[in-house]
Amino acid sequence: MANERWFTKAYRRNLVDMHIEDWDPIFLSRFDPKEYAANLKKAHIQAPMLYLQSHVGHCYWPTKSGHMHNALAGREDLMRQLVELCKESGMHPVGYYSLIYNTVEEDNHPDWRLYTGDDKLSAHQRGGRYGHCCPNNPAYIAFLKAQIAEMAEYFAKDGTCMLDGMFYDMTFWPNICQCEHCRERYLRDTGRTGLPGGKLPSVNWNDPDWLEFQDLRQKWLGEFAKLITEETRRLIPGVSVEHNYANAVAADNSLSASTELVNEWCDYTGGDLYGDLYNHSFTAKYYYAVTKNPPFEYMTCRCDRSLYVHTITKTEEHLSVEVLLTAAHHGASFIIDAIDPIGTLDSRVYDRIGRVFERQMPYEPYFRGDMVREAGVYYSTSGRYNTRSLSVTNKTCSIALTRTLIEENVPVGIVANTLTGDMGRYKMVFAPQIAGISDSNRADLKAYVENGGVLYISGAEDPALLQMLLGADLKGYTEESAMYMAPTEAGQPYFGEFTPDYPFPTETSMPILDMQDVTVLATLTRPYTKPSERRFASIHSNPPGIPTDIPALVCKKLGNGTVIWSAAPLENDVRRSHKKLIMALLDGFVGLDSFSVQTTAPRQVELVTFRNGSETLVSAVDLLCTDEQLMLQPFTVRVRCDKPKKVVLLGGRDTDDREIPFTYEDGFVRFTVGGLVMFAMYKIQ
Repeated sequence: MANERWFTKAYRRNLVDMHIEDWDPIFLSRFDPKEYAANLKKAHIQAPMLYLQSHVGHCYWPTKSGHMHNALAGREDLMRQLVELCKESGMHPVGYYSLIYNTVEEDNHPDWRLYTGDDKLSAHQRGGRYGHCCPNNPAYIAFLKAQIAEMAEYFAKDGTCMLDGMFYDMTFWPNICQCEHCRERYLRDTGRTGLPGGKLPSVNWNDPDWLEFQDLRQKWLGEFAKLITEETRRLIPGVSVEHNYANAVAADNSLSASTELVNEWCDYTGGDLYGDLYNHSFTAKYYYAVTKNPPFEYMTCRCDRSLYVHTITKTEEHLSVEVLLTAAHHGASFIIDAIDPIGTLDSRVYDRIGRVFERQMPYEPYFRGDMVREAGVYYSTSGRYNTRSLSVTNKTCSIALTRTLIEENVPVGIVANTLTGDMGRYKMVFAPQIAGISDSNRADLKAYVENGGVLYISGAEDPALLQMLLGADLKGYTEESAMYMAPTEAGQPYFGEFTPDYPFPTETSMPILDMQDVTVLATLTRPYTKPSERRFASIHSNPPGIPTDIPALVCKKLGNGTVIWSAAPLENDVRRSHKKLIMALLDGFVGLDSFSVQTTAPRQVELVTFRNGSETLVSAVDLLCTDEQLMLQPFTVRVRCDKPKKVVLLGGRDTDDREIPFTYEDGFVRFTVGGLVMFAMYKIQ
């Protein structure tokens, strides 16, 4: 039986993309399992993910149900050899299989096609590279079951499958499918014919029928993930199962329907992301929060920007800071490469990956404990939309806000739809532009406040939540798209240099709420003219001119806690003025001195802290250290804990552990981080 818990100790992982066609006999003709395995060994890989099939649809085993890649003709045991070599070297091989994306099978089975529109044409037929098969199609599901059975049989040795894990890619909706099977399922679930929304331009996030359909699409995808996971576990007992959960963060909107309903059927959470280091940190925090079993898995590409540019590799420094940022969150780092079409690998890449992982390896024994999270950001995977079709969403606001809190070194964690019942750890929870949540989520938010929590909400994407918490009714939106927030006497302490005469600027139209029994911290000030007017007050700007009594920022006591509501998505703006207002609210309602981790570190440094019994681990990462290694000026760190026996700077690749001086006062240990270059981990014992 495969070791069900192999992933708990495997922090160095790898995948070599093999989405290779077979129309040219040279493709994969030089594929050599021994060379492949040798590269993995020198890169210190513990868990290689190996292609058993690809988006193209060609299988890398002698399949009966599908099509085997032509390069394996006469060499049908190539992938089996590779798996055996990995097992012999003590690695944990994971099989890769692409769901939904399968060009060969769409071509061979037009009735399996996933399509949008009355012309019944798929994205592939319209010129795209990728073929898509509908996960609601019974024939496609039967095909998948046959494929899983074949893989289980092909990789069996002495009655046991040699694969320790299976990874299923692309478990999301590439389009809004309108095939007969989706229509039939919609009829069964709702009793109605036809599909709401239709083509993508008709999507309407204000339409209850469309929202119901979107809920069904999320539910159907979750049930598809369940089916694949359960069939895999049935045929390969003890194997771990992971579905690529990248689209829970990577997708710009909710149409992919990748939510926690998919993650529920993963033994651990992971996915491939391609954003900057602040997006990386946000995803690490989200994956850490929702994974069923640690560590989560963060996949990063070894190519600079993306695999599209096949021959340019990130610098060793760039790859290292990505890996060490994942390490700071106690996650498993997964580096993606791509095979040359002829089947070879650039061995220099694996030399570099090996040196990168050598930086991480000394810290792996300390990947344990619970991450210190005292400010929460509520990210709703089902709420990545804006009812007015604006670019501001819960996703954009959550990522921007998390960056602000990282820069200010506030211990921040992510709240997911499945985790709203466990928010007691957070001194303050931000629910920016929140949307797509359930009645139970709303009840959890209310209970959190009533029990003493501080909840910040922005916008009016969920009127039901505003009614529940503030007794507020949404009356509409301002016609003006550039509005100002004029602080009241109660709100002036939060606004700094901004005053009623020189109010705080925003660049969006604002919701107008009718509400009672709230403390108004700021009111709306309109500009002199409306967008429909040709006249203006100032040719280069739209300055404030018409004060109103419309609330723009309010707070309200609810039970033992407080609700704060902002009409504007303050958290979505990168300007320091907006960040300072967010931090002033956090300081005013919670107190920055109440947090368990405090520092004088520059904004480019992220601190991530874990507690494990009597041990506290503090990692410092320089998020600007991607091209050259520059030493930072010393800074102090204060951590609330029992009086320690010692503070140790843990040794890295080329250094030994070293005790450092510290002081202890008022329940905080204080020490100095001196000469930080990229990464350091401290143990308070």
